[in-house]
Amino acid sequence: MIGMEPGAQLPDKLLSRISIAKEELERSSEVRVISHYDADGISSAGVLCNALLRAGKGFHATLVKGLTDELIQEAAAGCDCIILSDMGSAHLDALEATGCRTIVLDHHAPLRDSEKVVHINPHLVDIDGMTSASASAMCMLFAINLDERNWDLLHIAFAGIVGDRQAIRGLSGINQWLFEEGSKRGMVESVPGSLLPAGKLLDGLYASTDPYVRGVSGSLEGAKAFLEEANIDVNSSSRDLDEGQSRKLSSLLALRLVEQGVPLATMAEVVHERYFFPRAGMEAGELASLLDACGRSGNEGMGLALTLGDKGAQEGARKLRAEHLDGVMAGLDGIARDGVAKKDNIQYFYNEGQGMSGILSGVTMQYLGDRDKATIALSQSDGKFKISSRGTFELLDQGVDLAVALRECASKVGGFGGGHRIAAGATVPEGREDEFLDELDRMIGEQKAQKKEA
Repeated sequence: MIGMEPGAQLPDKLLSRISIAKEELERSSEVRVISHYDADGISSAGVLCNALLRAGKGFHATLVKGLTDELIQEAAAGCDCIILSDMGSAHLDALEATGCRTIVLDHHAPLRDSEKVVHINPHLVDIDGMTSASASAMCMLFAINLDERNWDLLHIAFAGIVGDRQAIRGLSGINQWLFEEGSKRGMVESVPGSLLPAGKLLDGLYASTDPYVRGVSGSLEGAKAFLEEANIDVNSSSRDLDEGQSRKLSSLLALRLVEQGVPLATMAEVVHERYFFPRAGMEAGELASLLDACGRSGNEGMGLALTLGDKGAQEGARKLRAEHLDGVMAGLDGIARDGVAKKDNIQYFYNEGQGMSGILSGVTMQYLGDRDKATIALSQSDGKFKISSRGTFELLDQGVDLAVALRECASKVGGFGGGHRIAAGATVPEGREDEFLDELDRMIGEQKAQKKEA
């Protein structure tokens, strides 16, 4: 995959597909929007629904955990146009069979292209959708081609970019293009990164999962003791600190992380640039955390309402985030205490909170487990096991591709899966989870061996 240099123009092939999608939308009066339920999915739907409102189009939006053929058939019944965001590239056969006008705005690696569906995906123009173009970024490109006024939706799109962790090594590709163009319009400002949380330090340290600091994250007493050790008033905000205090507290945090076994590469990812939106009055990471909490708690509609400007939704989302955080911290405390099970190439654990699997596996991968083994979280639900997986860029360099591994291994046991090379998901039948784990461990071992031989 190639990237896009700063200042580069968007690929003509991508722009031509967006123009076709614009023409398809203009011929439609009622639109069905289907999107994923995480931060990127809700952001994508938020950008689309705001743009559709501005264009005077009626719409019905649905946020889902996964796309099925049944849902596709139901959505196509009596519908002018379907727009799928953050999903759809893996379901082209079913989408083509409907005969309905369909636009796909996805960023997951597709198995093929389509002549019947307007298929807009960065991978089709050699841009990596895992690192350089979130689904919300693709929706933002579509929105600004519909109407230049839609640049005011950039903060929503960036919540998806940040929520999908596409900024941890700096912006690139389409994400970078949006930032450059948004900066010219005064929409977005870059803020230097820091190990320190923004806002109230005590609250921020307690709530911190990236970085996750043993004995501090998830413990008010631990966070208070940490601040007292640094001679910092426990009621201080990050803005209250002078340069010396900031440096001292950052150094102490870094020391704790080093003692915890966290590599410098992970800390470097934590201190990536942040993105502040003056008109919205918040950073992209703040909005991403609110949307993610809504999605993971089964309140996707509240997240969408938040992107549509509902003030009550913002207050509700903050309450959901606090409740979600408590559950996440309890889960991480259990993993830190009990550890994870390990095979040759994977490490795994079971958890009860299905909506927390992604963040639990991600934090375990980075801060609690063995960084040489892909991390797998399993959650039981309705006779099935939902699987979330996380890797590292180092594992990708060794040949690991979690999207391929989870898709193929789930298929072998009667399930399905997919996603990105570094983060993927699957669903497998209950009773076959052990077989799935064995197959996954074997396949990831094979991926590493093939890379060594290449």
